[in-house]
Parts: sequence; structure tokens; C-alpha cells
Amino acid sequence: MEFKIAISPRAQKYLKSLDKDEARIIKGHINELRIDPYTPRSQCDIIKERGKRPPIYRLRAGKHRAEYFIEGDTIFISKIFPRSGDSDYR
Repeated sequence: MEFKIAISPRAQKYLKSLDKDEARIIKGHINELRIDPYTPRSQCDIIKERGKRPPIYRLRAGKHRAEYFIEGDTIFISKIFPRSGDSDYR
């Protein structure tokens, strides 16, 4: 089963604020989620947040993180933000 991707306006705005190379890396990692949004793999670190309903997952993509949840066959990217320690939050 291949999942669909929906990106929130807030996450889209953050992506647009990045330079093209960083945005391309993040988009590449998000597209990899279509095949398997649950399993971490090389260059695609995925963590399930504890105690959240619906379950929230966090993807590490380079210097950034993306939070998402899954409903049916759709992955909803709710926000994208810099990893902690990177102070230039947009």
C-alpha cells in the first residue's frame, strides 16, 4: 500500500522559507514515507511520540524535523521545524 501525503499550510510555509537544497532533502525524506511511514531506515530516522493520540511520529531530515500522523491511507505532515540546537526557527 502506498500512502498519500498532505502537508499543512504551516509546514508548507516553513519549506518555502528554506533554501532549495534543504527543502529538496526534506521533501525527499517525506516522499520516502509513502512506502513505509513507520520504520526507521538509513538517513530516515523515525520516532513514535509517547502518549499522543492519534499517534504522532517525528521524522529527522538533516537539520530539520517533521511531525506527522496517519489517518487511513494519508500521512498528514503537521509541522516542520529545526532540530533542537538550531536556533533559527522560522
